[in-house]
Amino acid sequence: MMNFKGLNNCILTAALLLTITITNTNAQENRVIPEQLQAPDGMALIPAGPFLMGNNNDFYDNDFDERPRHVVNLAAFFIDIYPVTNQDYKAFIDATGHRYPQHWSDSGNFSADQGRHPVTGVNYHDASAFAAWKGRRLPTEQEWEKSSRGSEGLRWPWGNIFDKKKANVGLRRTTPVGAYPQGCNAYGLCDMAGNVWEWTSTWYAPYPDAPPNRAILRFLNDKYLSVRGGSSGSDIGSARGADRGIKKPMEFGPALGFRTVMDSPGYESYRDAVQTIALAHETLRLAELDITRYEEHADSRELLTTAAMDLMNAEKAFEQRQFMDSGIVAQHSIHKANKAHHLALDVRRDYQEKREVQTAEVLGRLEKMLTKGPADLAPDQQALFKQARVQLQQGRQMEAEGGWGYAQMHGYIGMSLLKRLSD
Repeated sequence: MMNFKGLNNCILTAALLLTITITNTNAQENRVIPEQLQAPDGMALIPAGPFLMGNNNDFYDNDFDERPRHVVNLAAFFIDIYPVTNQDYKAFIDATGHRYPQHWSDSGNFSADQGRHPVTGVNYHDASAFAAWKGRRLPTEQEWEKSSRGSEGLRWPWGNIFDKKKANVGLRRTTPVGAYPQGCNAYGLCDMAGNVWEWTSTWYAPYPDAPPNRAILRFLNDKYLSVRGGSSGSDIGSARGADRGIKKPMEFGPALGFRTVMDSPGYESYRDAVQTIALAHETLRLAELDITRYEEHADSRELLTTAAMDLMNAEKAFEQRQFMDSGIVAQHSIHKANKAHHLALDVRRDYQEKREVQTAEVLGRLEKMLTKGPADLAPDQQALFKQARVQLQQGRQMEAEGGWGYAQMHGYIGMSLLKRLSD
């Protein structure tokens, strides 16, 4: 049976070389040419590949919603080096007429010395509107955590030991972005711990395979969004990269800001290939459950074999960073696997219908024999007659439950008992 090992190997390989997909109209369409992705001004590149998300309490600092630690694969993307500042947000307001934060002056201005401070007092919709104006979006919770912790899963952006000289944590007021350069991480991102909490676009929910926890039930069902990073008023635990905060979309406050992300070239093809290959694996798995080694499923097995070969070719194309071709071939695999599955189900349905008819005939014959049984029976014959009737009842029960083989068995036993009456 196919598994995800090949896909993970492909993604790990893709993480080693940053590429963009060059599409043209000649015979070499979709050929991938290695090229370094250049980040836009004010942004940093987060390379594609897997990282470990969450916290299994390795440092005895686990909150109840950070477990279990799990692998997440992400495409490459760009993220702001700093949180969005007041002066950045003012440019957005001037260009669009969007409402300004309530704590700004009546004329819609911030204090003169606050230009490089992170903008606060913005809700999720305000932050999303700014991101859309810039041609960007808000980061997912997964993207934010990888950006903060890196592939090593550090507790804080700079390492596993907290240093108050590297983050605005506990100061209880914002500071200009980049005021703690020693706290910037390996990607070059600053203020990922402290200063302001940051919006993500992910609804708060337990992680996959998380242990049951009734404490978080009231926060589910698309009521709260995840916010990350802690603020100037947080403790050091809340400033950890794995820590998860929550806010309702309409909430805002003096300690809540945001930064934006932008998809990298080739992202859509990469994402679609990952999703399509995963779907192909699942489609093959489900088909295998209903396709037997019996002769009646020979055509289905042949189709399923070609579907598996297509999936292998899709993974090879992915490994070669031909993401668009990879997704197309994976779609072929899905189509063939579905066709094989439906063919097997048709064979099963025909078989079941045949068995149903046979069962109805056998039990019908027994029932007819019982209705025409002799009136005067000796005690030993009456016992056989009753046993035959019990066999009919049991056969009808098995028929209703879909156990046609057992139902027929009861029918034949009942008829053999009645035959003994005439012997």
